[in-house]
Amino acid sequence: MTDTSATDNSDIVARLEQVYAELNQESIAALDALYADQVSFVDPIHQVHGLSDLKAYFQNTIKNVQSCYFKFTDHALQGDNLFVAWQMLLRHPKLAKGEQVTLPGTSHFKLAEGKIIAQVDYYDAGAMVYEHIPVLGWAIRTVKDKVKSA
Repeated sequence: MTDTSATDNSDIVARLEQVYAELNQESIAALDALYADQVSFVDPIHQVHGLSDLKAYFQNTIKNVQSCYFKFTDHALQGDNLFVAWQMLLRHPKLAKGEQVTLPGTSHFKLAEGKIIAQVDYYDAGAMVYEHIPVLGWAIRTVKDKVKSA
């Protein structure tokens, strides 16, 4: 028996890069071609089930965002498992005084029949949001600095 999963999934990284090159209304509409209807998505902030809920989550996430795009830095595809290392470059008026925030992360995708059936994202939610809130950010940076010097 021949393993065809690698063949079926061989272009998934290119398709992901194309959609996540800039997260906006058009790329969210294109998620239908990448994700299965019953997809499971988990990140440090949310957990959603189903493609319509995933699209709604992304729609809500990009509200008021000036720009959001992903650079894929590495990936590994083994059968129906795909691991991607990435950097999210985000600009939001309420984070970092509107300056661009770069957040590294990784994603584990579970694939079936050329579509994503599960995705788990790993990143530091504190680095993304909490450290850029004036008083809370100062407190988190102070704690981090004390841990580094201990």
